[in-house]
Amino acid sequence: MEEKTKQKEINMLNDAMFKSLCRSIEVREIIVSFLHQLTNIDEELLKNADYQGGELVKKNLKEKKKESDLIIKIGNHNQLILEMNQYRSKNLFEKNTSYAFSVISESIPISVKRYPHIILINFDNFNRFQTKEEVITFKLRDEEGNIETDIYQSIHLILENIVNKKYNIDNEIEKFIRLLKMRTIEEMKREFKGDERYMAAIRKVEDLSKDPNFIGYYDREEAHKWDLEDMRETGYDEGEKNGIEKGMIQGEKKKQIEIARIMLKKNMDYKTISECTGLSMEKIKNL
Repeated sequence: MEEKTKQKEINMLNDAMFKSLCRSIEVREIIVSFLHQLTNIDEELLKNADYQGGELVKKNLKEKKKESDLIIKIGNHNQLILEMNQYRSKNLFEKNTSYAFSVISESIPISVKRYPHIILINFDNFNRFQTKEEVITFKLRDEEGNIETDIYQSIHLILENIVNKKYNIDNEIEKFIRLLKMRTIEEMKREFKGDERYMAAIRKVEDLSKDPNFIGYYDREEAHKWDLEDMRETGYDEGEKNGIEKGMIQGEKKKQIEIARIMLKKNMDYKTISECTGLSMEKIKNL
């Protein structure tokens, strides 16, 4: 009796796969619906946005290359940054936040008429905050802990919490995350049979999995995953969780100060800088 051919597993959370999929026109309609439900941004604005690779401009030759998985520009000042965090590694969130604030600093025009607005969307394939929530949002706060500005927010999608809840096929966030967590083309086709948007996305995945140029990139990314630090999911007590959050806030604060200094060099007034960064005018005067 012949053995059944083993279905080839595909890691949808692989960095190369996630970037190629999210940047492709075949998946654009799914991404638009997903982002609309997650952020409440108008679907027409998302459809007409500029979807591009995530490499950011270097400020000097010695600076390391900075690259996000996907940057979506909505008009001149509003941007979304998508980051797939397949494995937990040291300073991961701080690095992503640094990228986001680099985008903010690069977006500030000489004459500010409308402040840049950045949303960083993290796809977390781990539960670092040990939460039961599916979506967590962080916003910038002032020195007293009050939300001071809407210039930046960081959204964390806890993938396991999303796929483990009772499935609602009309929920665009759940549908997209469920696709990302699947491991074979056959499973995807069974799940989304009859849904032409998702079948188009699946055909794109199938094409990528047969592309020899893409396969080489994909395989290198899979090999490198073993070099990452701290991949195993371990528990955190409340003190450690607070430490993680504190570290993220400190990283964001450093970037707020960096942006304030850039704005000072452009001779912007203290009030405008304070409104953009959330820093107090007293703090800005002392920079």
